[in-house]
Amino acid sequence: MSKKEFFKEDIAKIFGGASSALEILKEEIEDRIKDRVEKVIFKLDLVNRNDFLVVKEMAEKARIENEKLSKKINLLEKKILLINKKL
Repeated sequence: MSKKEFFKEDIAKIFGGASSALEILKEEIEDRIKDRVEKVIFKLDLVNRNDFLVVKEMAEKARIENEKLSKKINLLEKKILLINKKL
């Protein structure tokens, strides 16, 4: 092999090593960013989507039930007024 071929192999090995080192660095940076974001989210005390949807559904059911009860109360109040007028 000529010196030129050895040089090309050496350069290829250096770039290969640098490439894997950069990949390791990239993974390390991603892990640190992920950890930092998780800490920030935890400090904000956010709820997850599933919990939010469950509470939202409960609130919708409660609103519907409140509307039904309000109609019943109005009807009963009218009946009471009619009974009082008859007396």
